[in-house]
Amino acid sequence: MIIKLRLGHWRFTFSFAPVVDVIGVNSKLPDGRHILMWDFDDKPLPIVETALEDIQYRYNLPNIYILNTGKPYHFIAYCFSQCLWKHAVEIVASTVGVDKNFFKYGVYREHFTLRVTPKCGRKLTLVRLLESDTPENCTVAELKSWVQYETLPDDFESRRVQLGEP
Repeated sequence: MIIKLRLGHWRFTFSFAPVVDVIGVNSKLPDGRHILMWDFDDKPLPIVETALEDIQYRYNLPNIYILNTGKPYHFIAYCFSQCLWKHAVEIVASTVGVDKNFFKYGVYREHFTLRVTPKCGRKLTLVRLLESDTPENCTVAELKSWVQYETLPDDFESRRVQLGEP
């Protein structure tokens, strides 16, 4: 629910929504470089695989790990390849089908973030490994930027759409 109140030339907006706390990991490494991350919503696994295989080949990337988020047709992916932020943005932007909000908010914050803990009972599951002869140049242990954040519960979006809210 959103409540708007205007007083003169000022508008005050209040929103009320249920939230779920989750933990995510950021792409930024301690030295300022980034690992590669992707988020795909409402995309079948073969589409996600093809998009990431194309990027992996084009940029000579190491292994890419594709995980299901616990919802059908919702996937995230990691690639443990260190790169400068500008290069990470280029690679993610070049990936067909990547979630536009994931990309937009990542560019705005200057790092990408992916959930790592369960959300509403939905756990992440590794569903595919796109293998490569290119060696990985960082590890999970090097990820030092973790964040707890709020997100909407799974059923909230469908309720909002049914109520006709924007």
